[in-house]
Amino acid sequence: MISIIIPNYNKSQFVAETINSIKEQTYDNWEAIIIDDCSSDNSVEIIAGLTSNDNKFKLKVNLSNKGANYCRNVGIKEAKGDFIIFLDSDDILSKDCLKNRIDFFKRVLI
Repeated sequence: MISIIIPNYNKSQFVAETINSIKEQTYDNWEAIIIDDCSSDNSVEIIAGLTSNDNKFKLKVNLSNKGANYCRNVGIKEAKGDFIIFLDSDDILSKDCLKNRIDFFKRVLI
């Protein structure tokens, strides 16, 4: 499994595209952990609306702003995957991104 860790802070204008690019992956053995860093925009509502019915997504919300590195560490502690990928909340994955990475790891590491 791949754990995708995404810190978010006030990226309401981009985060939906990031989430949708994850949902469209051709490789489906993944989990996504989104850590909102006390956003003041409507990021949390957007994220919750897009992910609440999908158990592959976990949303964590900081009660105060802690910074992206803190959020990544929270994600690492929650991660269950064999591999971890960090994304920012304005990144978009190509639909074969996870498949290509797993194929590469199989060739090189296994």
